[in-house]
Amino acid sequence: MPLNNAWKTDNYKFVGKSFDYTYNNRLNKLLAVMGVANSNSIDYELTGGGGYGEMPKYDGNNLNEGEKKRGFKTIITPEEFSLSDSVGYKQAKIDKSGECARVGKMLGLSAAMTVYAHALRMFGNAFDPNYVGGDGKCWAATNHPVASKGSQGRRFIPDQEAGTFSNLIRKELSVDAITEARSLAGRFTTPDGLPFLADMSLLLVSPELEAEAKKICGDNGKLRPKQNPADNSNAANPLADLQYMVIGGGKDGFTKHQWAICDPDLMKEMVKLVYITRPTVIQTALDNPLKDLYTGYVDFGCGWGDARQIIFSNPA
Repeated sequence: MPLNNAWKTDNYKFVGKSFDYTYNNRLNKLLAVMGVANSNSIDYELTGGGGYGEMPKYDGNNLNEGEKKRGFKTIITPEEFSLSDSVGYKQAKIDKSGECARVGKMLGLSAAMTVYAHALRMFGNAFDPNYVGGDGKCWAATNHPVASKGSQGRRFIPDQEAGTFSNLIRKELSVDAITEARSLAGRFTTPDGLPFLADMSLLLVSPELEAEAKKICGDNGKLRPKQNPADNSNAANPLADLQYMVIGGGKDGFTKHQWAICDPDLMKEMVKLVYITRPTVIQTALDNPLKDLYTGYVDFGCGWGDARQIIFSNPA
């Protein structure tokens, strides 16, 4: 009987299921410090904070007109990434579900690690002046403008009268250094001059600093999904309200001595993973009857819109 393409019919459900599981499982960790947004445009505008500031007294007659103070907009431009692999006729005949699962898993892993690596590089590049946000400064800087006074096209102009703030220290990781960073954040103001309320409860460390983070936060201090808020097992640790998370892997992310402390809820608002197309796997029609081709594809970008919700440390 001549060979046809009928053997490919049910492959996709096995490949797709394995792809989705592998991708989602790998990226769950990132969602603790990044929000997710969908876009149908060529780029995405991530806006920092802003508002009208404190209300003046009402004199009983005249209304007080508000003047909005603005933060900055960061433009995130997603890019396309793809990788293909095939299921062979012989391999599928021997172990169809296993071979399809292998291809789905490997493409899912590649998609997940592509997104993960770009996110790690965003943190690793926080100290590099060649990578700037909407305020014209790198993410970890001593002179972030507090507010903008308007825009020229898509470029926002800093309001010099509003002053600057620093979200960068140069201390080795310690309880005292974390306390100093929290105190620094306690004096931040929003673009409209109000106190910037942040709960700096998540410690971000390099892989080399994980042991030290564990000493500070305790055995149960590592961030885990759906952790029980009633768990008091960290009560005896120096900073019992602090959890930690490793930001680094391979050559990407924080280097040996770098660390940061942040408000994880505000991070999800101000730091975004932007998808035009979420990771997917596409079955491709081939003339070759002995191969069933699959392509993993994702169109994404990431970036930050504010620097107040995170304090970085880059010891000399």
